[in-house]
Amino acid sequence: MDRRDTDVATELGIYDEAERWFVHLLEPDCPADARAAFERWLAADPAHAAAYRDIEQLWKQSKDALKDPAVMAAASRALLREPSVRSPKRWLIPTFAVGLAALLALAIVPRWLAPPADPAGIAYTTAAGQQQAVKLADGSSILLDTDSKVVVRYSERTRRVDLLHGQAQFTVQGNHAWPFVVHAGSGTVTAVGTQFQVRLDDQATDVALLKGKLAIAAQSPDGATQDASLVAGQALTYDQSGHITPVHPIDLQQAQGWTQGKLFVHDWRLPALIAEMNRYSDTKLQIGDPSLQDVHISGVFRTNDQQTLLLLLQQGWPIHARRISATQIELLRNR
Repeated sequence: MDRRDTDVATELGIYDEAERWFVHLLEPDCPADARAAFERWLAADPAHAAAYRDIEQLWKQSKDALKDPAVMAAASRALLREPSVRSPKRWLIPTFAVGLAALLALAIVPRWLAPPADPAGIAYTTAAGQQQAVKLADGSSILLDTDSKVVVRYSERTRRVDLLHGQAQFTVQGNHAWPFVVHAGSGTVTAVGTQFQVRLDDQATDVALLKGKLAIAAQSPDGATQDASLVAGQALTYDQSGHITPVHPIDLQQAQGWTQGKLFVHDWRLPALIAEMNRYSDTKLQIGDPSLQDVHISGVFRTNDQQTLLLLLQQGWPIHARRISATQIELLRNR
């Protein structure tokens, strides 16, 4: 046996060990001393750790492959056709063997068995202060709010829209055989014949349903999924960790206000109003006096009319505005 053959044999031996440890650790009654022995084996050689990581990745991918009927059928055929070349005493449990075969089948399944990939998609973007109405091929429509971006991907299997940032209202033509799915943040919103809004920021995704029904699924970083549903007049929020808040009723006037270029404000704190108005302008307002943080505001404000907002604030509250740059205005308390 030459050196190359020796290296290959050594590598295969390490993978055999890694597989045995992986299966052994899956056992619910795996003793503590066995886990300690595994840790010693893992630390003994960087090649051990690398092989074990590969086995873990194979396991994850093979579990995913098991969900595909076409892959499973090909895997079963592969298992029936391929003679065993290893000892029947091998420590691979059946599920792991089938999972590895399913992973192998991914490479041999004909292209016509695999589901077609979603198309690249068409992107629609609005700048600060802009709104855009998008008519889709099936008669559905999207109303994009200020500083927002979506990518629309239609295929034979699904109607998919990715909301990358901002806010949009979706009016969907019903088709139970052709689901309309919005991907936003850590979750998805699936609709059939509905009108709803989705808003995505750095922290969370807000979903508000105006008509029809919705199904929401949010996924945590570790893959756990939480599900919820909405009927007309309800809303919820899910965050980046996949947690979904309890369902709550929506303020319909407030929810529809931005589609008319208005903010219906009911007892908002001044920072919240400023943050919302800033979304619609390149000139940003900022609070320069901490005592203004707890000022509460009510009223109706036009999203594209910052000057009128400033006049109303200065007339109705002890506030004055001071421009500090071409793109910044500071709000201070009158003394």
